[in-house]
Amino acid sequence: MHLETKRQAVHGVSGIMFAAAVWFLPLQWGFALLATAAGLTFFFRKQLEHGRDFMLVNKLIKHTERKGKRIASGLPWYFAGVLTVFVIFGLVASVPKEIIVATMLIIAIGDSLCTGVGRKIGKRKLPRTTTKSYRGSLIGFSFAFIAAAVVLQPLGTETAIAVAFTGSLIGMLAEAYIKLDDNFTIPVLSASAMVITYSWLLIP
Repeated sequence: MHLETKRQAVHGVSGIMFAAAVWFLPLQWGFALLATAAGLTFFFRKQLEHGRDFMLVNKLIKHTERKGKRIASGLPWYFAGVLTVFVIFGLVASVPKEIIVATMLIIAIGDSLCTGVGRKIGKRKLPRTTTKSYRGSLIGFSFAFIAAAVVLQPLGTETAIAVAFTGSLIGMLAEAYIKLDDNFTIPVLSASAMVITYSWLLIP
C-alpha cells in the first residue's frame, strides 16, 4: 500500500473513532478526551524527537509519515481546530452536539478521501490548484456530506441535509484553496458554516 494511502487511512479511521467517542460521551467529557489526546501527542512527539524509542509509535510513524516532515506534523493542527470548535460552538455557544460530531466526520472522511482518492484517480485539477482534483474533491464532499447528514438527523431531515451540505462544501473548498493547514481550517470553517446555516433555518 502506498505511503500516502496508509497515512490517509490512519487519519480517517482515527478521526472517525474520535467522532464516535464524542457522540457517545457528554460534551465536556469529549472535550477532555481530545485535550488529553492532544497533550499525549505533544508528549510523544517531543520524546521521539529526542531519540526515545516507543516501539508501536515508531512503527506507525515509519509506515505513515511523509519523508522530510516533522513527526505528526498535522496532529497539532487537527487538535487545535477541533478544540477551537468545541470551545466556541460547543461549550460557549451551546450548539447541538450533532454539529460538533458532523464537523469531526467532515475532516476525518472528507479530507482523507479527497487526498487519498484524488492522488490515485484525480487527473483534472481544480482551477488555480496544482494538486487538488475534481474527482478527489467530489468524492470527499460526497462521503463527508452523507456522514454528516446521518449524524445530523436528530435536527430534522431537511435541516440535516442543508447543514451537512453547507459544512461539507465549505470544508472541501477550504481543503483545496486555503493555504493554512487544512487540519485546522476544515473543522473551523465547516463548523462555522453549519452553525450559520442552522441558525438561519431557525429564524421563523
